Amino acid sequence: MEEWKDKEKLGQTIRRLRLTNDLSLRDLAEKSGISYSFISSVEKGRFSPSRDTTIALGQALKGADLNELLMLAGFAPVSGMVKEENALYEPEVQFILRAKRELSPKAFKTFMRIAEQTKKVLEDE
Repeated sequence: MEEWKDKEKLGQTIRRLRLTNDLSLRDLAEKSGISYSFISSVEKGRFSPSRDTTIALGQALKGADLNELLMLAGFAPVSGMVKEENALYEPEVQFILRAKRELSPKAFKTFMRIAEQTKKVLEDE
């Protein structure tokens, strides 16, 4: 399937979108949950991102055509995916998943409790 990939065009497209969105590599890394060094390598055509990474980058970049990015990366488009499944790749969801991986169980429980309390306060406004 390697012949379907166009790493160079994928990298150029991601870089163009990042610059159009006025994002630095670190900004995009924060929004997507992908390391800035990996994004840089993708932009230079050195690495091919996984499907999940491609989706995370596409959803972090306003104006991105997710299906185009997936096809450039050598993957089938997401047209058949349900909306709830796409939500898993939103930067906010990825942030919570990273917190779960990186924090101790006790710290993550505190993190979630604070998030729940904050949500209640904001709902009351």
